[in-house]
Parts: sequence; C-alpha cells; structure tokens
Amino acid sequence: MDIALIPNPSKPDAAEAARELLKLLSSRLARDAQGRGGGKGGQVKVMSCPTRADLLQFNPSLVVVLGGDGTILSTAQAMDGLEVPVLGVNFGKLGYLAAYSLEEFLENLDLILAGKAPHTERLMLHGALYPWNNEDSSAIQSLAELEALTPRASGIALNDIVINAGAPFRMIELEVQINQQRTTSFRSDGLIVATASGSTGYNLSAGGPLISPEVAAMVLTPICPHTLSFRPVVLPASSSILVCPHHLNAGSRVNFDGQVNVPIGEDECLLIRRATTRFMLVENPQISHWQMLAQKMHWAESPRL
Repeated sequence: MDIALIPNPSKPDAAEAARELLKLLSSRLARDAQGRGGGKGGQVKVMSCPTRADLLQFNPSLVVVLGGDGTILSTAQAMDGLEVPVLGVNFGKLGYLAAYSLEEFLENLDLILAGKAPHTERLMLHGALYPWNNEDSSAIQSLAELEALTPRASGIALNDIVINAGAPFRMIELEVQINQQRTTSFRSDGLIVATASGSTGYNLSAGGPLISPEVAAMVLTPICPHTLSFRPVVLPASSSILVCPHHLNAGSRVNFDGQVNVPIGEDECLLIRRATTRFMLVENPQISHWQMLAQKMHWAESPRL
C-alpha cells in the first residue's frame, strides 16, 4: 500500500502531524511486510499541494488529507481521474468531509490499512463553458451539437458549481434548461448547482435542502432570487443543466468548489453534467452521517434558553 499524506501547508499542526504519521506509517508498513514474509511494504509520502501530475506519478492506494473540508476540496481538484480512497483528518473548523480526528484515525488504523473502513462513492459534477448566441438561443439545437464544440474552460466539483453575480454586484439574469427543456429565466445574485456532498455547504446557507450522501442527485438553488416562487429543485444525477445568461456583470464568474473560478460572458453558456470521475470518501465508522449532522451542525436541535 502506497499512502499519500496531504497536509494543509497553512496549518503548522497539520504539517507536524504529517511528519509524525510519515514515520509511524512507514514503520508500520515495513513491519507488516516482514510479517508476511518480506517483500515491498509500500511507500508513504508527504505531498504538500500536489498537482494532478504529482498524484498520477506517485499513484497512491490511499490519500490521507490533514486539514479541513477546503483541503479535501482542493485535493479533489487534483485527483481528477484518479479514483482512490480519500480519508480526511480534521484540522479545520467544521470538518464535515474530514470525518476523523487524529485520535480516531490512529484508533482505526488497523481497519483503514486493511481497506475495511466504510466508504461512500460521492457524485462529482463537470461544468464547461461553450459559445452561446445571446440574441438567438435557438441556434443551439442539441447537447450533442454543443459538446462537439471546444469549451473555453471546464472544471470539476465535489460540492458545487456556482455562478456568482460579481462586481458591480447587481442582479444577473439567467435562463435554465433542464434536459434540453427550457424552464425559466430569473433574476438573482447567482445560482448554485450542488451535489449531496455539497448540500450541507453553500446550498444549505442559500435555503437548499439537505441530501443524504447515498443519493445520486444534484440540487438547483438560486441565490437570493428576485421572486419568492423560485424554490430549490432536486434533480437526478443523470440530468443535464444548461445555464444561459441574458444579463451578467463585468465580474460575473463560475466557481468550482470555491477552488477554481473563471469569468463567464453573455456570449457563453454553462453546461453542468455528472462527471465521469467519482470521489471515494472513507467514512468514520464511529459516527454516522446523521449523527455528524446533529453533532457538528446542530441539526434538528431544540431551542435552548
């Protein structure tokens, strides 16, 4: 087993823990190899802010992220196309995706190294910007025609893909098409398309629903819409979502997991679909998804004096 340790470089305690785990895990893997009669015991490598090329070259069988949810999201960006289990050790604030404390990681080390710790396969999104005729949207006949073009920019997301209004922060107007069917045009501060993993993040703050991570779905949530009748919508993961702008600001942007952002113009449309890449997240066997909601987000708690 080859293990990549990815600490958040801005957190000294995470970097220190990575150095300690490097020694502990290297010794453990060598000892395990001797117990099996010798042979290669596996490598452990500390990788600070690795690129996709770095991870593909090392090709780990397990990725241990030491940081918060943001560090996991940045790791997910680098792991595009690399489907190996990712385990998060929380050195951040909430730590919803990073489900382990350092103590819990060490307590469950035998289970983790044996590959028997529970994990979920998380849906990821792919978004791409294509040319669009703002004056004649009927020029796009089908998604096949659209995808035959070369996108100006694209990206993946574990949590969400967001169109933000941007400076000068006036409302923007967007048209949404679902499965090549026009639905509505609306004015708002932007739009969130989130996965179940991202339903506890920006989507929740904007009034969207919580979705169990076992559900393969995406949720469409407007940001401060100029109408109270536009409620969030949950869609199957097989859906295609085409967002065509009718009016944007100079600073309007598309944001992928808060990690990568690109400008969007009124002559472009954003196509969001299920990504071919899955994200395999190692879960903490000591706490369920719903217990974590109650413990970390105080979900469904009664009012207190």
